[in-house]
Amino acid sequence: METNRFYNEILTEHNLHPEFKHDHFDEDEEDCYASVCPSCGDEIRLKLKTDGQTITDGAFVGSGCAVSQASADIMLGMVIGRPQDEALRLCELFQKMIRGE
Repeated sequence: METNRFYNEILTEHNLHPEFKHDHFDEDEEDCYASVCPSCGDEIRLKLKTDGQTITDGAFVGSGCAVSQASADIMLGMVIGRPQDEALRLCELFQKMIRGE
């Protein structure tokens, strides 16, 4: 049960005080990804900046449950500063974690 409390505290903190939830840089369709979950309607619009090799910045906007919003914030914290191939690997790993795999 201690793990559940820790997990809930992390999600709550990222939902209430997201570091990357803002829309401060110009939209570039090449680096902008939008997704709407058909089963619940949660929406996330993710923007990434790269230097060609490395993800140098990122932000998201959206609406939905605490888990979806906190997850986007946590994921961005994991990938900013990483090479694109490593960021993709981390995203896949993160998605498996969220699904309980």
